[in-house]
Amino acid sequence: MSTEMVEDMQAPIQNDSLKIVVFGAGSIGCYLGGCLLSVGANVTLIGRDRIQAQISENGLRVSDYKGRDTSLSAQQVKFTGSNAVMHNADIILLCVKSGDTQKAAKIIYKHAKPTALVISFQNGVRNGILLDQYLPTFSVLRGMVPFNVLGMGKGHFHCGTEGALAIEDPENRAEPVFALFDQAGLSITQYQDITNVQWGKLLMNLNNAVNALSGIPLLDQLNDANYRKIMVAVLREALNTMKAAGIEPARTGKVIPKYMPFIMSLPNFLFKLVASASLKIDPQARSSMYEDLSLGRKTEIDYLNGEILVLAKKFGIHTPANHAIVNLIKQAESDESGSPQLSAEEILSRF
Repeated sequence: MSTEMVEDMQAPIQNDSLKIVVFGAGSIGCYLGGCLLSVGANVTLIGRDRIQAQISENGLRVSDYKGRDTSLSAQQVKFTGSNAVMHNADIILLCVKSGDTQKAAKIIYKHAKPTALVISFQNGVRNGILLDQYLPTFSVLRGMVPFNVLGMGKGHFHCGTEGALAIEDPENRAEPVFALFDQAGLSITQYQDITNVQWGKLLMNLNNAVNALSGIPLLDQLNDANYRKIMVAVLREALNTMKAAGIEPARTGKVIPKYMPFIMSLPNFLFKLVASASLKIDPQARSSMYEDLSLGRKTEIDYLNGEILVLAKKFGIHTPANHAIVNLIKQAESDESGSPQLSAEEILSRF
């Protein structure tokens, strides 16, 4: 399926004229919300008590690998655990984990006005389908977040990798959003159809689990040839499965998906040359799945590597690498002791 890109240049708008609610203000939600608040947007964050306590005590700080570093006082941030604040929202940025999508949709249906625009900034490929099912009277747009954000503690959220947000919006329903996000330094690419973009992002996200299992920063993990061997196996299985299903994952960064296993197979000195030209990764960056394990939370493994298993089963394709990764993450979830800090050799021995 071809994907048509549309120019996202829009006229300036009054920053506080739209009432925006970030539903699921974890690392991604707080980063997006903080960037928008920094340019005067009318934003309310809905999230966990743990993060609300951090922001109440320390304020909200957002930073990135390019040098962004903005701090907002606690008084400048509207953060709540109450879903009732959605009743006046014009735009709802949905940033909950994929496993919570159905529950979140029911909450939106109960509290938000039907004219609210819901934009799903979530991992995985199925959330849009669920949202359409449970929010039939709402305008729902599928989105994609390409970058990693790590909660550093004390209300600080750091974006460690590059990429432009993506939104599927063939009817220009999110037109006011684009200018506001642009002012906040959050680039957006608008698509007629985002399906293949989501599959391309899912391919990139298959490394989330490997990073979580390793327990080391993304840059260190990717610069280790043995950890890359794991990714070569995982990616080859995923690409073979998608090909059987007729899925053509779109490029979400500078790397063409079908070349990813080849690039991961390069010797260290060549990989670093290629990576330095195509991947911008902060030394602090880690995957969101690493953070989930550290906090004893259920991960999104079923919506990433698990999605490959579901598709592979349908077409009778053997996927031992992804199967092993899913099992190792689920074991780590059940242990509730954070990252198991497995060596590459330990992971490879499970295939």
